[in-house]
Amino acid sequence: MDTAANKHELYHSIFGSILDRTEMTPYLMLSAYDYKTALSQATKMMGNRGFDIRGADELTAGENNRAQRYVDMALIYCRQYLFPFLKEQLATLIRLNSPALHYYETVNDSLKEIEQKLENNEFCSLLDEDPRHLFLMASSRKYPHMFYGYKGIDMAISSEFQQMACALLKVCHLIKSTEEDSQDINDFVQLGLYFTSNGLSLNNLFDFDWRHPPPTLTENESSFRAYVKVSTFFERLKEFIDFDRGKNLFIFKSGDGVDVEISEISSRLKTIYSMATKLGNDFEGEAHIIKDPLAVTFILNDRDDTLKLFHALQKRGVILQETVVSSSIMQTIFDTPEDMTEAIKRLMTSLNKSAHKDYMPDNEEISQSARDFYGALSRNAIRNTHTSKGQKKFQCKLNFPVPIHRCQQTRKILLPYADNRCGGISTPFFTEQHTLPVELRISDKQSWEESEQKGDSHHDAYKFRQLVSVMNRIFKDNFHLPKEIDPLLREDQRSIFL
Repeated sequence: MDTAANKHELYHSIFGSILDRTEMTPYLMLSAYDYKTALSQATKMMGNRGFDIRGADELTAGENNRAQRYVDMALIYCRQYLFPFLKEQLATLIRLNSPALHYYETVNDSLKEIEQKLENNEFCSLLDEDPRHLFLMASSRKYPHMFYGYKGIDMAISSEFQQMACALLKVCHLIKSTEEDSQDINDFVQLGLYFTSNGLSLNNLFDFDWRHPPPTLTENESSFRAYVKVSTFFERLKEFIDFDRGKNLFIFKSGDGVDVEISEISSRLKTIYSMATKLGNDFEGEAHIIKDPLAVTFILNDRDDTLKLFHALQKRGVILQETVVSSSIMQTIFDTPEDMTEAIKRLMTSLNKSAHKDYMPDNEEISQSARDFYGALSRNAIRNTHTSKGQKKFQCKLNFPVPIHRCQQTRKILLPYADNRCGGISTPFFTEQHTLPVELRISDKQSWEESEQKGDSHHDAYKFRQLVSVMNRIFKDNFHLPKEIDPLLREDQRSIFL
């Protein structure tokens, strides 16, 4: 028998991220010299990763289905989200015939090869037959006996199967992390899955009829809990916002006579695949880094109303010092303190109006306030150049407090703004305190167009760079676009998104 596996292993790597590994070398597979033993050990490995095995050598039907669901979602992520978008963007970049052409063609060829490998009939059959086969194939470089005795033959696993299994296992880890690392994040994952599977958009949520949830939504407490959080936030916003049909604008009312005109209210809920991508870019890859399952953007007609709206949101209790993530407060909409002067002047004027004061600050006071404000709000943009580069907006992330009401008798979650037919607030209830992680952004039409719809800060340009980073980690031995060409890539993207 092979002596290599008989040697004592004194060191097992537990440092770094599994996303940067190119193979599995599990200790539990040391004693696995045939397929039957390997399957048994893979079951134990899954038990160590949160699957309920109750000491058995086989997965129960329910847990097997759960494992298979992770594999299916990992394949959907690759086939329907990751690969199509990258292929489309690479095709456009290749047509530029730029100095980076060789790099684009190389990774485009790599992507095609990866697709072919994942579509291999034998590989797919092994995946469909038993989700534990992923562990066996991913471990087969170090432990070549994983499939000895499989259907009466000593089957060898090719290096291609081993690499693809390892990559898929990483994606499964990302998908599973959105479910197990944070119950709050999992709630939004389930809500997003419900919306998409029922043909509901994850965008333009401000206009959604939150008071009348789809009847089947209440059957899943996790998704309904997220629904209640999001609906409570939007219903709270709507208390302060009117729509002026004559001006075709939203009007945010601060409550003390100061109004702010808003051209558009944009919003989106992150998909599970977007969350997985964000985790794949993070070194630790833990779901607690996701602070923005919901994002809301107020787009103004006039940039100089930005600070007025920021202050109005504070006065209405939407933004509070104890709920905002201070490190996330960032402004890149104003380039200099002098650029912020008019916005400061409008803010000071509105504050005097709300206080019923007939006072107009002099230019020196306005200039000093602009310097102070600019320094405070721009500090985090300097620290986070990767996030802020090319952006033109004010933003902050906050944990918006939301009361969750439950029926005293049934303990089912109630929808506070619904009518009695949906079990509204007339039902005797008790309350649990929760929070809604949300990112608030303020911009103006021109700035939003310039920073979000053009150049290398266009959403698709940013998304491409993000997905390339994930590909570099997930398919480490099969795909590599070096970071050194980032300046060339950005230059090419600026010529595409004009």
